Amino acid sequence: MRRFLSTAFAFSTLCLAIDANSATKYHRLAWDGDASTSAVIGFSPDGNSNNPYINFGYSTNENSWSSRSVDTAATFDGSLNSYFVRLENLTPNSEVYYRICDQDGCGDRFWFKTAPDDESPFVIIAGGDTRTGHTTRREGNALLAKIRPLAVMHGGDFTNANSASEMDEFLQDWTLTYSSDEIDGYSYQRIYPLIPTHGNHEDDNYSTICQVFGVDFNADSSCSPSDTYGAVQISPLLRVYTLNSQFQESGWSSYATAMNNWLEDDLATSGAYSNWRFAQYHKPMFPHYSGKSDNPTLFNWWAEPFYDYAMNLVVESDTHLTKLTEVVAPGNSDFSTSDTGGTVYVGEGSWGAPARSANDAKFWTIDMASIQQFKVIQVSPDELSVRTAQFDDSASILTREDRANDPLALPEDINWWSANRIGESMVLAQNSVGRSVIVEDSSDNGEVTLPVADDAFISSRYSSSNFDSDSDGLLADGSDSTYGTLYSLIKFDLSNIANCSAINSVKLELNITNRSTNDYGIYLAESDWDEESVTWDSVGGSGVLSQLAASFIPSSTGTLTLDLSSSGILEDWLNAENTGMVIAAQNGSNGVDISSKETGIAPALKVVADCSDTVSEKISQVASDDVFISSRKEDDNFDGDSDGLLADGSDLIYGTMYSLIRFDLSDLSCQQYIDATLELNVINTSSNSYGIYMATQSWQEESATWDSVGGSSILGLQVGSFTPSSTGRHLIDLGASGIVDRWLNASNHGLVIASEGGINGLDISSKESGQSPLLTMQTLCN
Repeated sequence: MRRFLSTAFAFSTLCLAIDANSATKYHRLAWDGDASTSAVIGFSPDGNSNNPYINFGYSTNENSWSSRSVDTAATFDGSLNSYFVRLENLTPNSEVYYRICDQDGCGDRFWFKTAPDDESPFVIIAGGDTRTGHTTRREGNALLAKIRPLAVMHGGDFTNANSASEMDEFLQDWTLTYSSDEIDGYSYQRIYPLIPTHGNHEDDNYSTICQVFGVDFNADSSCSPSDTYGAVQISPLLRVYTLNSQFQESGWSSYATAMNNWLEDDLATSGAYSNWRFAQYHKPMFPHYSGKSDNPTLFNWWAEPFYDYAMNLVVESDTHLTKLTEVVAPGNSDFSTSDTGGTVYVGEGSWGAPARSANDAKFWTIDMASIQQFKVIQVSPDELSVRTAQFDDSASILTREDRANDPLALPEDINWWSANRIGESMVLAQNSVGRSVIVEDSSDNGEVTLPVADDAFISSRYSSSNFDSDSDGLLADGSDSTYGTLYSLIKFDLSNIANCSAINSVKLELNITNRSTNDYGIYLAESDWDEESVTWDSVGGSGVLSQLAASFIPSSTGTLTLDLSSSGILEDWLNAENTGMVIAAQNGSNGVDISSKETGIAPALKVVADCSDTVSEKISQVASDDVFISSRKEDDNFDGDSDGLLADGSDLIYGTMYSLIRFDLSDLSCQQYIDATLELNVINTSSNSYGIYMATQSWQEESATWDSVGGSSILGLQVGSFTPSSTGRHLIDLGASGIVDRWLNASNHGLVIASEGGINGLDISSKESGQSPLLTMQTLCN
């Protein structure tokens, strides 16, 4: 299908065809390569259409148009016949006008836009699961036409039975996505490029998206399962990866291996040259509906390369609901939230297919809902804005002129879903290595959302037991038959407002998962506590209840918002000690359940304060220098060694080994750093403990040796330690050490990683061999 055909037709033939109509229908457009210079136009015969071809050009003057013959014909499910014309060498960022012609003449006028070849911004839509719920599917299609995106990502499950008759209906409904335009006195319809995905409802034919949409990801001019994965380059701003989650099923292991090898190779090469990287596939790694099983195979395949190569946004489908996650990074078998950048996962389908219950939140979920929707994403060089559009007819219509004047414009009155803590728009930026970070909205009257630092419940009948991370979340009850009296304890991280003044508003948000008709109080905690060790006895039972800040009745499930502005509780924490709060029953024995930060949507504290003189932000720096040194090869330099960075107490070949790491802080503009975290990528584990030390003298990676740094005398003040018992990302908190301030106020000689005992060595990837060491700092700038 990559064959470039240039069959020309005489000018007289073009003119004779202008006013007749070709017997074609189901016009569609797909991208499967460089979206700035190529596109695949598809259509089906509507009766007797012999030798169809396309006339196209860059203006409405059809006398200047060129012609192309059909490249490929395909038959889906025995009866849906389609023709495909591949246009190549198109002009970037251009309007392409075309008509399909045959023996009877030329049909309707269509146009589309090629992707830009510069960093011009654009809008893209992403969704999936159009297989049923045709009325709602049509509402979503009509909304798409009003939005006028540059392109559409479809996450699979186009139809229910993957039959020709149902695909006919899908393609007929797809005509509702066309936008009608009057251009130079002619009626045109704008058509939008589709980037299709293979879903489980396409499993009876792994050539579906090739036969229906003409995609040829592997460029071999034939349809095969290898066409279900590939990449589309949408300008220098964005590379979209389409993957096949169904390759996890039995019998597809060879295709899975080929796909995953290609993915890592492409991320390491082509992916690195794009501002942003998106991925789409059908089945979620961790569905947010309890009736769907987790997909650990997909997690094991993709979570780590997504993190390592800075995949910014992943769009999943299949479950028929919506979700937004925190920025996450992979652990051993699950995600963990990441303050240092990572990947955001959104989804999960419901572009027509009936919404399922959004009832399986993860501790890294921001919010979820059972709604019909797709994602509307504004892509700019410096940020992404991700919104969730619900389907109705309330939105206004963008005109062709509106879109031309503003590539990021969105229609008014779209029914946007508002997510807990985020609101209608999730804004993503990047850290220094290209990973996503969420930009919290600071424009809404100075509102700051404070994350939970600790949460747990305690029980009077299990007075010495700790219930941190309990699967029930947070519980409170006056007299439970099993636990007795139950209190929930919550503490928030106040670092983002530590230097703010004039607290104007304080609101607590709780996600109620089991309601109660009883009264509950919010109390200032009398004494400090830690979630991993707190018990009824450790806080003195009811003695932990100090002043009452507010009362409430959790009479319904979902988000409950409590105004604590007049309670003074936040001022007490800031001016004295942050002991957190306690939720306790004021009467009755009808308990309330609240999701914790481990079990679902975490409690949130929203504060409006005057922080105009202080700006807090996270800054990430990759290592500027890294090398290891060896006591037995004391004169050798190991900069750029293929093993990365090594540390060991007593290696048989190298003896004692230290890893030296330095971060260039010369461009930092702030002078106050309230937190610092070291991130290391462990590639060979050890059961021993390793120390993080300040280096005592200067060194250069290209010349450092054991002798040149004075051997063990390079070890200065110890600022941290960790046990690298698993491969992957390890975060070491260096905040309490004040190490950044020490480097800025004295000399920055970097860090040394050294064994605290034992002979089980540690391997860490270096900036040359893989994922570089990373230092993330929380700043306060006046």
